Amino acid sequence: MEWNWTFLFRSFLLLTLHLLPQSVADDCIDMDLHSMEVARCCRYEPISTEEVAEKCYQELAPNIPPNSSDFPVCFIDCSYRQMGYITNEANEIDQSKYGQFLAGFDTAYKIAVERAVAACATVQEDIRRDVANVPSKCNAFALLFHVCVTQITLKHCPDDRWTASEICGKVRMGVPPCA
Repeated sequence: MEWNWTFLFRSFLLLTLHLLPQSVADDCIDMDLHSMEVARCCRYEPISTEEVAEKCYQELAPNIPPNSSDFPVCFIDCSYRQMGYITNEANEIDQSKYGQFLAGFDTAYKIAVERAVAACATVQEDIRRDVANVPSKCNAFALLFHVCVTQITLKHCPDDRWTASEICGKVRMGVPPCA
């Protein structure tokens, strides 16, 4: 059975929406239709420098098709390791390295992501356990850690980075995903 990363990403988005404050409105968000828009409700910055992204792409593309389900797993793993966010084979997160990279971004965003990284670091052992049996050409720890950071950053996205759209407005109000 092939691991479906789209399903995993949507699952994490559903979890994120359930963690946001709940609205009293009798409404819901159809994630089959709006999952990509929900993912773009907060304007995120890249997770690495352009040089690291290019290096990882060049290293991976000859061996792993970029449109395969393994490519995003391997790309994020490579990016995290090249940036120094993961310090060893035990998949330990170096929060200070993450913080150094964020120093170039606006203060509100930097604080939101640093807090997200710190929160996700407290559950990194759970993430390691969850990915232990995930079939992939690369370790999925970095991907799931990054999804955690993205979820928490979305929950605390600075106002000036929030996308003004009907769906994003619903996400911000806590409208849950449709069952």
